[in-house]
Parts: sequence; C-alpha cells; structure tokens
Amino acid sequence: MINPLGKLLADWPWKVAALAVALLIFYGVRRSVSYTQTLTLTVEAETVEGAQALTGFDPGVVSVTFRGSEAAIRRLSMPGAEPPRVRLRLRQPEADASSMRLRLTPRDVLRDDGLRVVSIEPREVEAAFDAPDTRTFDVAEPIVTGAPKVGTVRVSIEPKQVELTGSRALLEELEAAESTLATAILDVSGRSEGFQTVLRVLPPDSRGGWTLKPDTVRADVRFVREDVEKTFTKVPVEVLQAPSGKRYRPEPRVAEVTVQGLKREVEAFDPAILRLYLEEPEELIPDAEGAFWAKPILTLPYTNRVSRATIVPERIRLMPLEPPARPTAPETPQPAEAAEEEPVP
Repeated sequence: MINPLGKLLADWPWKVAALAVALLIFYGVRRSVSYTQTLTLTVEAETVEGAQALTGFDPGVVSVTFRGSEAAIRRLSMPGAEPPRVRLRLRQPEADASSMRLRLTPRDVLRDDGLRVVSIEPREVEAAFDAPDTRTFDVAEPIVTGAPKVGTVRVSIEPKQVELTGSRALLEELEAAESTLATAILDVSGRSEGFQTVLRVLPPDSRGGWTLKPDTVRADVRFVREDVEKTFTKVPVEVLQAPSGKRYRPEPRVAEVTVQGLKREVEAFDPAILRLYLEEPEELIPDAEGAFWAKPILTLPYTNRVSRATIVPERIRLMPLEPPARPTAPETPQPAEAAEEEPVP
C-alpha cells in the first residue's frame, strides 16, 4: 500500500527549495509591476456630427490610478512625454435630449501598453448638448520654439481662417472674447534654410465636440538675417608685456567699442568680457614726447559671434614709464693729501 504522506515527504529538501524559488520569482515579478500613480485627467470626447453639439462634461475631470513597472510609472512625469487621455466616443443623443449619462471604462483611457488602469473616480460623467452652429475664426501665427542657426524666423500661414462647428452657446462665447485658434508648435532648432510644413489647427479647448474645416494650415517658414549695432563705452585698455622689457601705460586708458551682428547675439552680449590690448610696435619710432602709437586689439570668446567691431580711437599711445630711480650710495669723503714740504733754505 502506497503511503501518501511518505510520497509527499520524499525529496522534501528539493521541494522546499523549488517552492522558495517560485515565491521569489512571484514577488519579484509582482514588485516590478506594483508601482502606482494617480493623475487628474480632463474628459475629452469624439462626437458624431448630427443635430446636437457637445458643450461639456460634468465633472470635467476625473482621477485615474495607473499600475505598472517602475519605468512605466516614471515615464508619466518625464518632460515631453505624451500623457494619458480620457477620450470618449459619443453617439448622438435623442433629438429632444439635452444630456446623456456615461459610464467610464479602462478602454476609454488612452495610455501606454505598460500601464494598467486600476480605478477611475468618478466612474460616471454627464455630457451636455446644445444646438450646433458654425462660425469662422482667425488662425494665430504658430508658436516657434528652438533657435535657428542664423537669422530670425518669419512665418506666414494659409489659410488664415477656418470654420469651427460646435455648440452655439460656446461659439458665441468665443466670438465675444475675439478668440483665435492656435496651431501645433513649430520647431526650428538648427535650421538655416527656409521650408514649408503643415500644422494642425487646435480646437479651442479639450471638451470635444468641435469640427474644424480645414483642420490644417500650410506654414511658409523663412529666416531673415537682422543685424543690429550696440556701442560700449569705457572699455578698459591693457598693455601686454613688451618684448623689449620696457613698461608702458595706455593713453587714453579706455576706448569705445561698437559691435555689429545678429540681433540675438548682440543683445546677449556681456560687456564685462570686452577687453582691448596693446602690443609694443615692432618699429620703435617715438613721437616728440617719446611715446609710441599702436592699434588696439579686441578679443572676444568664441561664444560671441559678431560680424564687425569698430574701435574709437583707432590708435592709442603707449607712454613709456620711467624706470624707478636707483638709490645711490653717499660719497665717502676722501682724505686730503699732505702738502709737500718746501725745503728750508
């Protein structure tokens, strides 16, 4: 007769070890996906055109708790990351209905594959509707980010107006506020040549129910070199060590420097970095006062790019400094020589 207890206890050290390994793997995997974070998200909607237009949700925001790995949760707060969205696809309500009660599910939350929706609070929202209407609005020039390699940015868009369809009451509010419609952000980082691109026109808010015709504009981007001038007074003049070993002082000790270049370069110019230097001329031909004339040298760090610099005066005098007088030892009085005695006759 087979003893069940003996069979269970057979090779028990190996069975205990296998159980321990299984538990370690289980808790390790559970920990890797047990990080949670709660976000407050706006409720958006995608509607079907019809007799009614969406005016908004009550409440307009919900709290969504996500669970995922440490990396997936960390990505939620990374700059530039696409945040999750709560987006509903609505059907047209009954002709005489002004609202509709909706229950939110995890399928309504657009998110990364590594995230799981744990809870949504509140679970229900109420969508309000109004009679639809269509109005024409101006499209604002796009917001430009990044710095081009050269020049300033000039952008023109076509068309400059689009038709917006939505709730009549909301459209009237937008018209009263003289609102314009924004576009997607235009990035010109590192660009130096003009180009054309297509930008999406953004709805006035995230409540949904808006229809744009057309929903894109064509942007013509050009780069214009805009040079400006800026004058700095009282720039200090310094004298480099002379090969001859002589010492000089500049006259005058300060000069005026005018720089010309790209507007953004000149406006960011730090006057504290300006220095003028004088070198002893190769041909030491002094003037009537024993001074020499030299052209000042302007030094700039490589980060400051200017197209032209003017120095006034163009030439500066190098006045020699007299070497300090060496102390002289006092003269020692010499003893008087004895007078020769005249012979006595």
